Order: sequence, then C-alpha cells, then structure tokens
Amino acid sequence: MHVTIRPLDPSSDLELEQINALDEACDEDAFGGREVLTVDQRRARLSPSEYFRARRFVAVAETIEGGQSIVGIASVEVPLKENLEDVYVGLGVHPAFRGHGIGTALLEQAVIPAVRESGRTRVGSFGEIPADGDADDPALPANRLAARLGIERKNIAICRTLALPLADDLLDRLECSAREKQGEYRIEVWDDEVPEEHLAAYGVLLRQLDLDDPDEDFEFEAADYTPERIRDQERRRRERGTREIIAVAIAPDGTMVGNSVIDVQTTPGTTIGWQENTLVMPDHRGHRLGLALKVAVHRELARTAPDLQALATWNSHVNPWMIAINEQLGYEIAHREIAYQGAVAHDTMET
Repeated sequence: MHVTIRPLDPSSDLELEQINALDEACDEDAFGGREVLTVDQRRARLSPSEYFRARRFVAVAETIEGGQSIVGIASVEVPLKENLEDVYVGLGVHPAFRGHGIGTALLEQAVIPAVRESGRTRVGSFGEIPADGDADDPALPANRLAARLGIERKNIAICRTLALPLADDLLDRLECSAREKQGEYRIEVWDDEVPEEHLAAYGVLLRQLDLDDPDEDFEFEAADYTPERIRDQERRRRERGTREIIAVAIAPDGTMVGNSVIDVQTTPGTTIGWQENTLVMPDHRGHRLGLALKVAVHRELARTAPDLQALATWNSHVNPWMIAINEQLGYEIAHREIAYQGAVAHDTMET
C-alpha cells in the first residue's frame, strides 16, 4: 500500500467528505457511536480563529481500484492568546488501516517538522489506550508516538460512555438525592446561548474550570473567557452544527456558582453526544450541586434529542467525586486517555 503525506486542502469538498468518514469510523471504534457533519460544518470546524491556529496533514492511500482515500489525519495547533509557549499535536488513523506505519509516517513527515517550525517550546498531545493494562507499556501506539516526540505521560483520564435513553425513575431518584443537600440553591437550564446579563459571571465559571481541572502534572494557563470570547465560541459552534445544553447553579444570594454542559451535533444520523465540563465553585461544594446539574442537562437532553443513543465523557483518575456521579448515572468505562507533555526537543526531532 502506497501512502502519501501532504497538507489537507480545506477548500476541497471531496477531502472534507473523506475526513468526515474518517472521523465517523474513529468515533465508532472508540465510543460505539458517531457524530455526523456536513461538508460546510466540517469546514467551519477546521477554520482558524483569533484564539487558535492549526496546520493539518493527511495520509492518502492509493486503493486497488486506482483511487485515493484519506486514511489518517494529523493536526499541529498553536494557541494565540494564552499558553504561548505551547503547541498541541493530534493524530488519527482509520481503524482498518492501523498497524501499517501510517501514524508514524504522519509524525515523521509532517508533525515533527511543523512542531519545530512553530517556534513553541513545549508540546502536548493526547492518546487513547485500552481500559486495562499497563499505561506505560512502550508497545502501545500512543506511547510509541509520544516517545518519538520526546514527551511523557502527565495525566490519565478515563473515558466513559452512557447508553441512552436513561430511565425517568433513575433521574427522579438522583434528583431527590440532590435535593436532600441542595437547600435554597436552584438550577437553571439554558438552550445553546448564555443570556446577556450572565455573560461575565459565566466567564468566571469557565476560567475556574480551567484552574480546577484535575490534570495532575499537565501544565497550562487558564484562559480569560470574556463576553466577546464566549459569543465567538457560540457563533462558531452554531456554524459547526453543534447545539449546547447548559445548566447553571444559582446560590441563594443570586450568584452563579456552577455549571454543566452537553454538546450535541444536530446533523441527522448523529448517535453520540459529549458531556463536557461540570463545575461547582469551591465555596459552594457539599450541596450535591454537581449531581443536580448533571441530572438537569440529562433531562433536557432526553427532551430535545430523544433519538441520541449515547454520551461520552472524560474524568481524570484523580477526580473521584465526579466519577462517582457519573457512575450513579450509569456511565461505563470505554478506554483511557493519556495526556502527554514535554519540552520541544530539537535533537530528538531531527529528521
């Protein structure tokens, strides 16, 4: 099999259709579900912003019939507002083509040169490994690629998936449990947009999430979520065809003290969504607000996306509180994800 490594052409509808097919195959393999994007939605997802810029490369295989098919993709992304010393690497290979050196070819021919050319001094990446076994096994593909980049394991997260729909009586029981400690706190649910009057307070929550993220030794600078940045994220999300369900916790004095978010691709054929961040501000923990927030977004999801078949979420293995809540909801372990990070070692990266 002959494979060519080259930059992705985002103006090509055919290439974006193949990227969509590649992503769907990888999602089915990792999560047992897929999210479906149109070509325009994929192009919007790949477009740069004032906060991030990325270079993307593809592995193109020649088929027996004489055609060409994209079987792998790599990205080299640089943040533009914070973490200005960092460059982030992503890499994916179609499940049917793994074990043929495609990931290594992408790394050697595209990723390593692009990392070096970025001028950044620290590189980070994430890689999936099986749910069981030695996370430091050097034979694991993710560990082999990290070693070639000269970066080390800094954190392990557990990916869990949840089969949908959830039984109403389960959500009822969990809601009753949350109310035992909730007191005068209340939960509000927003559909896809933060109300104007809450933008500043919501930005504080998002920054606190970055600060509190239980990421062990993975280093990064928390972002400043201004109202303008939040609105930009909302606009870009809608261009990608993604809808966001937001629940927030309001303290008795009216301050916003927690949130939980689920993202769902609205394109027909999508079967899986993503339980994103859940946060309770430090001074307001101990009232089962995390559980109350999770119940609220899962109820709203059942109402607005009844055909969705599954959710996926990630928790650091040093976050037992959120893991316990997810297990009450019925999330089950799918695989682990390693966060790698290290200095850009130019001697290691010489090609």
